[in-house]
Amino acid sequence: MLVPLTPRDIPDLLQIERLPGYDAFIGQWPPEEHAAEMSSPAARYLGWREGGELTGFVIFQKFDQSTVRLRRIAVAGPGGGLGTTLLQAVVDWAFANTDAEAVDLHVRAGNDRARAVYAREGFVPSGEFEDDAEEMVVSRARWNAR
Repeated sequence: MLVPLTPRDIPDLLQIERLPGYDAFIGQWPPEEHAAEMSSPAARYLGWREGGELTGFVIFQKFDQSTVRLRRIAVAGPGGGLGTTLLQAVVDWAFANTDAEAVDLHVRAGNDRARAVYAREGFVPSGEFEDDAEEMVVSRARWNAR
């Protein structure tokens, strides 16, 4: 079930964020940075709970702009389909709760599994790069037509 996260969820979020191998593909922030980001009016933290346990989370940024940024997505059990379920739920949620025309994200070089999921779900490369990450984007119209 998709739920908003609060500062009380930061310890569980940190456990997921620090799973082996994630350091190569997603960022890792200290608790204070997560708390500061949670308090930003332009950010949203959403989590996926199963049986009361946090099993995945998403950080949105630029929530007040025409293109919302999916900053981070991580699940406790990668490879089991929860990442796809979470991605679908949060993009649906973003388009239902904003006037955004698109959602973008950055996918790091070498993260072929994530790139394939994003492409399968309708994200396309924008041609923009930042450090070692490529931007991918899905428009509201493309998302709704998939």
